Amino acid sequence: MVRYLVLGFLFTVWGVLMTWKPYRLAKFEEQIDAIGSKRRSTKVEPADWKVTLTRRLGPVLSFMGLLLMGLAYGS
Repeated sequence: MVRYLVLGFLFTVWGVLMTWKPYRLAKFEEQIDAIGSKRRSTKVEPADWKVTLTRRLGPVLSFMGLLLMGLAYGS
C-alpha cells in the first residue's frame, strides 16, 4: 500500500513538472539521448512536437498519480 502511495506521489509530481516546464524536461531527455553521439549535449534542442507532447501528457500522468494514491489510500 505504501509503495503505491509513493509511486502515485511521484507520478503526480512528475506530471506537474511536465506541465509546468515542458521545454526543460524535453531538452533534458534530448541531452540524455545525445550521450554517446558526436553532438555535444549542450547543443541539442527538442522538437516542437516533443515539447507539445510533454505538455499534454503532464496532466494525464498527474491524474494517474492521484488516482493511484486514491486507490491505495482507500484500500
